[in-house]
Amino acid sequence: MVLATVTNPTITYEIPIYIVYTILGTLIAAIIAQFLSHYLSGRRDRKKDFMQKYQDLYSNTVAPISNYMAIKTNPRKLHDVHHNVVEEDLLEITINNLKENIKYASPVCLQIYERYFGYGYYEDGWGINEDSDKHSLVYFLLDDMIRTSRCTGVFSRSDRNRLKKLKYYYGVCAMALNFFDMVTTEQILSLENFYGVKKIKYRNLGRDLISLDRNNMANHLLKHISTLKNIDKEEIYSNIIEPLKLVKNK
Repeated sequence: MVLATVTNPTITYEIPIYIVYTILGTLIAAIIAQFLSHYLSGRRDRKKDFMQKYQDLYSNTVAPISNYMAIKTNPRKLHDVHHNVVEEDLLEITINNLKENIKYASPVCLQIYERYFGYGYYEDGWGINEDSDKHSLVYFLLDDMIRTSRCTGVFSRSDRNRLKKLKYYYGVCAMALNFFDMVTTEQILSLENFYGVKKIKYRNLGRDLISLDRNNMANHLLKHISTLKNIDKEEIYSNIIEPLKLVKNK
């Protein structure tokens, strides 16, 4: 008689696939919800911080700095602007407001402010870049405004583009004042509006405004002028181009 060998039976449990999908879906939904909650909370905090700075600092400076540069870049300035207007007063409004709210300045802006602050205490050529650094302060103030307003929904895309353009021109102005007086600087600032140039790249000029690298600044200004097409730049702007080329070629 042959006895059959009976092995221990193995019981297999199969989890229905829909349960696996349900668990995975729940986990993914929880992760996404947590991420969105964190993102929205951070956005609210950033917006709250920005609006505080906007109320104390930016809201009192946007109009003066915008109108100041609108005058400087206007080739019909003598015709369009009231004869008794002193546009430098608009710049002083901004600088004074920044002084009163310096606690909101970024580390880079504070670095330029420290340099500007020293002009009141030193002689022997120390103040040669004072006007330049005054415009650099506005450049970095605008840079702070653009950077800290990101992802807050406060400004529209067109508003941000307008602020970037304004920042760029304050940077160009600050650079030009390292080489020329304000009259010649206004020639550089107004060429876009005078000739209707449409393809100027509003580059980030911050690094060279901090270092005051004259070679790089001269190169930036030459690039700005080079946007003019079908115009004899070498002749019309010879008083600007030739000195800049000398600096660049040193």
